[in-house]
Amino acid sequence: MRAIKTLTDVRCLRDAQTFSQSFQAYLEEEFLGLKEAFDFDGLDEAFALDHYGFMVALEKGDNLRDLSVVGLSRQDGGLLGSLPEFVEKVERNSECWYKVVVIYTNEYGMAFYVPSEVVADDEEIRNWLEEHVE
Repeated sequence: MRAIKTLTDVRCLRDAQTFSQSFQAYLEEEFLGLKEAFDFDGLDEAFALDHYGFMVALEKGDNLRDLSVVGLSRQDGGLLGSLPEFVEKVERNSECWYKVVVIYTNEYGMAFYVPSEVVADDEEIRNWLEEHVE
């Protein structure tokens, strides 16, 4: 699980080649889109998602049924127990991932990014994601 709160976080993931180039480019677009949506006029590097809710890129081996470290407890079913605001399926360059937005309060929400290979072996989660895609 990779938390993304700043542009530095995005760039560190890119430099470490943690994810595919397509997925990495998408995460950077998403971050810059949030910066614009929050009408932040400062330098890109000064913008942080701490107060709004941040981005979480999930990786193979992450337990999507227990994401208590980011507010989705095991007792409530983790991501599966959440009531997402929306789920979007993104396909680029023969890759697929899901964007799951969960609103915690009126001022705080999280965006979870789930590459399809992360859930390739879990039919229940794949079905849950597909059922919620808008």
